[in-house]
Amino acid sequence: MTASVQRELRLPKAPRSQTVELLYRIFGDLLVPFEQVRERYFSNLNQDNFTRALTSGRVALPITTLDTSAKRSRFIDIRHLAIFIDTQADAADEEMANTQSHTLTDTPNNS
Repeated sequence: MTASVQRELRLPKAPRSQTVELLYRIFGDLLVPFEQVRERYFSNLNQDNFTRALTSGRVALPITTLDTSAKRSRFIDIRHLAIFIDTQADAADEEMANTQSHTLTDTPNNS
């Protein structure tokens, strides 16, 4: 198979083991019902808006299902949730560091 025909392999960043462990303690399972994730972390969104945020990619969490029926249960894998939480926390850390570095360079020297 030539390189031009191969699909790009997109591997997500591995979640922090501590984050996965804490989520497992909270939810008690590897697959968390969609609604529990919404209620705990996205309570500002109703079910329709949360679904739209997921399908549009605004909230980057894949939905896992275990069957193909129209009324199938929807789940979020705790590893995906952990990656999402870790990524958001890392972005917040970076934003804070950038803000602090701009504040330090913008502050006039009082000497």
